[in-house]
Amino acid sequence: MAIPDQHEIGSGFGFTSTAAEVVGGIDLTGKLAVVTGGYSGIGIETTKALAGAGAFVVVPARRTGPAAAALAGLSSVAPGWSRCPPLRTGTRRCGGTT
Repeated sequence: MAIPDQHEIGSGFGFTSTAAEVVGGIDLTGKLAVVTGGYSGIGIETTKALAGAGAFVVVPARRTGPAAAALAGLSSVAPGWSRCPPLRTGTRRCGGTT
């Protein structure tokens, strides 16, 4: 299957853009964001940017200890920060379990 010709969309962002730059000027107050992998790498920067823009952020995690440690102090920087609920790894679909 051939890939159709791609063209630049002109978003103004590039590979050096930060998450904070992308959400800059956007008010996410009253919005809910769920960031999987939100306590390390790109995910933690995304979590910080979304919470800093006012979103209520939830970071589900299998290992809540390391997640909570990585995100400690985030509430003082980002008022929208929420919590790290434990992730049920046995869940197949919403409402169902294995």
